Amino acid sequence: MIKKYLTLLSLVFLVGFSHTVFSAETPFGQRPEVRSFIKQMVKKHHFKEAQLITVFNNVKIRHSITRSFHLQLEENPWYRYQMFFVTEWRIREGVRFWNEHKNVLERAEKTYGVPASLIVATIGVETKYGHSTGGYRVIDALTNLAFGNSPRANFFKDELEQFLLLSREQHLDPLRVMGSYAGAIGQTQFMPSSYRHYAVDFSGDKHIDLSHNISDVIGSIANYYHKMGWAYSEPVAVQASVAGYRYQSLLSSSDFVQVNNLSSYGIMPREPVSPDQKAKLIALQGYFRNEYWLSFHNFDVIKKYNRSTLYAMAVYQLSEYISAVKGRLSNE
Repeated sequence: MIKKYLTLLSLVFLVGFSHTVFSAETPFGQRPEVRSFIKQMVKKHHFKEAQLITVFNNVKIRHSITRSFHLQLEENPWYRYQMFFVTEWRIREGVRFWNEHKNVLERAEKTYGVPASLIVATIGVETKYGHSTGGYRVIDALTNLAFGNSPRANFFKDELEQFLLLSREQHLDPLRVMGSYAGAIGQTQFMPSSYRHYAVDFSGDKHIDLSHNISDVIGSIANYYHKMGWAYSEPVAVQASVAGYRYQSLLSSSDFVQVNNLSSYGIMPREPVSPDQKAKLIALQGYFRNEYWLSFHNFDVIKKYNRSTLYAMAVYQLSEYISAVKGRLSNE
């Protein structure tokens, strides 16, 4: 009787397991949740259902995409993150990129009020100046994340909708557009929604290409920061010294504090800062001890590109190093 019960239990387990594996490997075009998404796209945006079914039947199941999403560099401590992005190579190549595209960068800075150094550093961090724009089809990345086990599935479903709209507007083949494991596109690494809303035809050829057209890449990044509220000639961040314990209360706060009030918290900027400026205190994990920085409005603008504090600091520091090295070489 016990043997018969165990045999039956094993069969139930195997049936359930087989169903789970089958569901996970079912082509996306045949999944109920994808069919529902397709019907929404047809109703809301007037896509042709048969064409979308064909597209999703050609989407590849890629478990590596969801694994990559869970292993993001932003989970590293600052000293490791900094060693990866603020490197001698990125500084040297940043200076070369700036010299090569000097005229376009000057025009973008004049048009949008965003420093050339920031534009260059952003491209350097995002794609190593166009050398690393991603090896995944965008449709694969977004679909796997939208209909997989990603904790941000709804976000990626929205981006998938935006990508299909973008493909139709720009006359792109959705099965050929390449990008990152998260579905970011081109040298700007714009998500589809950002591509649709902030990309600009800065070359004037009546077409926006963020993968190959450097003018469009530069102009679109400048436009993005401009639209996010970049304040020209305002500070980004300065290192600070701390004393006592009161400063710790500011680390858990998202509120700005006026610089002339920071001394009461035991915080002292290491560089001259206008007392009227408003700042936040952030702590970054160094190799031996924490680094403390005061971040200003423009630092938060960089975080609009990527909400990670580590990312914003890497872009800022790289921009400063590139600018300093370029200036020194110009004076030699």
